[in-house]
Amino acid sequence: MKQQSREVLIELLFLVVYQDHHLSEEEDDLINHAVNILGWESAEPRDLWISKAFAAAREASTCESQTNLFLESRLAVIEQNGEQAAALTWLSRALGSDGITPAETNFLHRIEARLFP
Repeated sequence: MKQQSREVLIELLFLVVYQDHHLSEEEDDLINHAVNILGWESAEPRDLWISKAFAAAREASTCESQTNLFLESRLAVIEQNGEQAAALTWLSRALGSDGITPAETNFLHRIEARLFP
């Protein structure tokens, strides 16, 4: 996976944990696992970048229009790099890691429809 795809996927993982308005230990564990599995090939230190990315996702989750812009821009990168299947797998796992709410199900369907029209 290209570094650019890793970065936007991690940002999307941070965004999806806000969809049920509840951060859980299971979600945190899954994101840590994803970050370790995906690797990191950037000059910017991973921990510094993650702090910024988490803040950006938190900010994006505060209103629907910001969430949509954040989601669309990140999914466009995933598509451009041909990483739709991997992204959908990780995002599905994150959304379901602590049980899936109707809001999370709807969010996942939006992602699926965007990545696989």
